[in-house]
Amino acid sequence: SGGEQSPRLFQFRKDGFLVLEHFFTAEECDSMRNQIQRIIAEMEVPPHCRTEFSTKEEEQLQAQGSSDYFLTSGDKIRFFFEKGVLDERGNFLIPKEKSVSKIGHALHAYDPVFKQITHSSKVQELGRKLGLERPVVVQSMYIFKQPGIGGEVTPHQDATFLHTEPLGRILGFWIALEDATRENGCLWFIPGSHTSGITRRMVRAASGTSTCVEFVGSEPAYDNSQFIPLPISKGGLILIHGEVVHKSELNSSESSRHAFTFHVMEAKDTSWSKENWLQPTPELPFPSLYT
Repeated sequence: SGGEQSPRLFQFRKDGFLVLEHFFTAEECDSMRNQIQRIIAEMEVPPHCRTEFSTKEEEQLQAQGSSDYFLTSGDKIRFFFEKGVLDERGNFLIPKEKSVSKIGHALHAYDPVFKQITHSSKVQELGRKLGLERPVVVQSMYIFKQPGIGGEVTPHQDATFLHTEPLGRILGFWIALEDATRENGCLWFIPGSHTSGITRRMVRAASGTSTCVEFVGSEPAYDNSQFIPLPISKGGLILIHGEVVHKSELNSSESSRHAFTFHVMEAKDTSWSKENWLQPTPELPFPSLYT
């Protein structure tokens, strides 16, 4: 009902995030986890991860291969690995399902399970409650946060990577597929930090440069004491305003912290930056959230 939603909506606009516990069922979470295991079982390690190098030049080609793999992942399902999990011949040093850092960026488009979750009636209804008129899905990711090696994610704003004009048109949906705790790397936020714009942008670099993207501007030094942790149980959803500052710590625990996340843009009266790393393609224009 519209009535009970408005205090929450007010909270979201004030904080820049909103925690909705038990938004998805345990069964829905398990279906995503099972599906990702199937995808990993069939995974081929990308060639650029398998190269052995000696010279600087080869290293640059490797970086270029790696960056092309990333840059062209917007309309595919691709694999990104934790550091140090492959030997120099590209063989796994640990079981492959423990080596993956994330899988992206088009699960929502090409995998039936993730597509169904992304466009589920609950999500569409939430979009309508938030007043989204023409929401489109721009990307999705499965994030593993592996035990012991799941790296920290430094403080950032999603709009740094997904820039729109005007700002304020990007919304993240972050779904905990397992309990996210302070020990295994839950998200931390600075409440109210979504109201002062962005200070840094990741843009496509000029072609021919060794890196595919570069940063313009810089991330300010945030005061650590301003961050609050948002532990959330399995099935919980965190709504993330595109400009709210958030981070997660290293996972030093023995348990993983799987999450599925996707980003939505309000396409009405909005332009998507041509400089974003992620671009819609003829194969995959950004699909409407509403079906």
